[in-house]
Amino acid sequence: MAKNTLRDKLEGDELDLSMMSIVEIPVKEISALPRATKIDLSSNQLTALPTTFAQNLSNTTHLELGSNKIKEIPSNFFKLRKLKHLDLYNNQLTDLPLSFCQLPSLKWLDLKGNPLNPALRKIAGDCLNQKECEAAARNVIAYLKKLQLQMETEQEEKLQKEKQKAETRARALEAKEAKKRAEKKAAKEKRKAEVRAQLEIQKTKSNGTANTEKQYSAVPKPAKPLLKQKKAATKDGWSLLGWINMLLFLSLLGAGGTGLYIYTDGDLSPAGVSAAWPRIKDNANVLASLTLEALKPENLRQTAQCVGTSIAETASYLWTELQHHTMDLNVYVEPAAEAALVAWLWLREHTILCYTWLINNVDWKSIVQAVKDTLLFFYEQYLVICEELGRNQALMSVLATIQPYYDVVVERLGTLWGFVWEQVVFGVGYVQEQCPGMLESVKGHAAAVKQSIEGLVK
Repeated sequence: MAKNTLRDKLEGDELDLSMMSIVEIPVKEISALPRATKIDLSSNQLTALPTTFAQNLSNTTHLELGSNKIKEIPSNFFKLRKLKHLDLYNNQLTDLPLSFCQLPSLKWLDLKGNPLNPALRKIAGDCLNQKECEAAARNVIAYLKKLQLQMETEQEEKLQKEKQKAETRARALEAKEAKKRAEKKAAKEKRKAEVRAQLEIQKTKSNGTANTEKQYSAVPKPAKPLLKQKKAATKDGWSLLGWINMLLFLSLLGAGGTGLYIYTDGDLSPAGVSAAWPRIKDNANVLASLTLEALKPENLRQTAQCVGTSIAETASYLWTELQHHTMDLNVYVEPAAEAALVAWLWLREHTILCYTWLINNVDWKSIVQAVKDTLLFFYEQYLVICEELGRNQALMSVLATIQPYYDVVVERLGTLWGFVWEQVVFGVGYVQEQCPGMLESVKGHAAAVKQSIEGLVK
């Protein structure tokens, strides 16, 4: 609709657009006429009001929308702050937005002829004269304000209840976590107390034994020179088995210490070991499961077959190379190869039988549990020892004195390890580069020697 056409419809501050079969309100064109504060859009084909209506026509004081097909009022309709007179007669409205109650200047309202909900129809009345239409405006605004306040109160109560529920859940979760921490701490203290009690019992027993020996030391005992000489000889030197046991013990201790150092990232304090303990336990469980899985007869049989195939292929390759560089040795070697093959098959069969018997007759779960219990006992002993050593001021002062030298030694060892690693890398590279040539040279010399021997034989 052209702007000039609307200007022809404007008389003073009244813009008459009634009975023009308008389907959509020309908001932009009307806003270009600032004098138009009384707008008549009745008896058209309007089904809705655009959201831009209230934004751009906020100076409207009188609005006639009767005899249309409007189904709802936009929620921003309250922006018509100067609206005094509103005619919505004979539309298809069933309700009004709660924000409708924020029209501060509304004094006249006509809602008859709409399929309003019963409560709103009762509040609005019939609007048959000026007084009833003014009362309709007051009553509808008051009713919507009450509904808005009630809804806000309900929302606030709902939010408060949700907040209380969330706080209750948080408190319950915190209490649960606190209970878990307390139980864990109590269990830890209980273990420490048990270990201390065991140490005290052992100390008491050792003290009692010492006192008993001291009491009976005054009683003369018959001399046993031969036995004393034997004991002295035993103390002077260790047997081969004793040295082997000590070497194994030191190897296990070194391996365990290295693994503990890696798991704790170098922090061997009780706190560091306690933090790494769950990972150590989980990895131990995984290792135990994999070991049990690997020890099953079918897996062992498959592994033995793979190893046997690999050995057979390697032996065949070596035998071919040997025949290539020498004469036919089948006459001498085939009997030995057949005997070795029979021995290998016998060894593999009996090995699988032994493993099958072990799997079926040994309680591996009990063994794994015993290992776990042993590791746990050593861990608890370690905590007690660390705690006792931490209280020793002399030891702490010695460690503080040694610490600078320890750092220097670690640095020197790191430098040495870097040098060794460089030499290893150099050696590997040299072997990779030089060995193929050397092997060809050896093959050439072997062929020449073979030709010479064949010539001598001929």
